[in-house]
Amino acid sequence: MKASLFAAACLLLLPLASGCNTSDPTSAVLVNQYPVSSKAGSSDSVVVYKGWWAVAQFADPVAPGSESDPVRVVQGTDYAYALLAPGWDPASGAPPSTLIPVRSSQRLSVARGDTLSFVVSDTTTDGDCAAGKPLSQEDANFITQRTFPNEFENAVYDAATCTRSALPGDAGGTAGSGGEAGTGGN
Repeated sequence: MKASLFAAACLLLLPLASGCNTSDPTSAVLVNQYPVSSKAGSSDSVVVYKGWWAVAQFADPVAPGSESDPVRVVQGTDYAYALLAPGWDPASGAPPSTLIPVRSSQRLSVARGDTLSFVVSDTTTDGDCAAGKPLSQEDANFITQRTFPNEFENAVYDAATCTRSALPGDAGGTAGSGGEAGTGGN
C-alpha cells in the first residue's frame, strides 16, 4: 500500500520536475538601429546609453549600428525603455551631457527559450522630440523617476521639449546625473 502511494506521488510530481528544465535560456538584446556616424561623438551620432526591459537592465552603452550582449530574462510582455545620448562619445570618459528617455512604441514579448530584440530607432520608440514623437509627461516621469532615477537625480525632464533642468534650488546636479541644467535633446 505504501509503495503504491509512493509510486502515485512520484507520477504526480514528475511533470513538475521537468517543468524547470531550461536548456535554452530566455534572453534579450538591445539593438541600436540609429545610423552609424562617420565620427563618434558627432552631433548625428546617437548612442543608447542604457536600456531596460521587464527584469533586465542593459547597463553598457550600445553604439549606432550595434547590439548589446544578450542578457537573461524571463518570458513576458512589457514596454522597453532606453536613454539616448545624442552626440556622446563613450570613449571620451565623460558622461553624456544630454539624455533622452524613450519607450518602445509597442509592448515587446518573448517566449520561454527565445531571444527578444529591443530595437531602438526613431520608428520603433517614442520620446525623441527631434523625430516628432515626444512622450507624454506621465511616461517621461515614469522613465526618469522610476526606471532611471540616478541619471535624472535633482532634475526635472520636460517631455514636450526633451529638455532637462535642475530642480529649483539645485545648481544643476552633475553631468553623470543626466547632464547640465537646460540641455536638451535637440
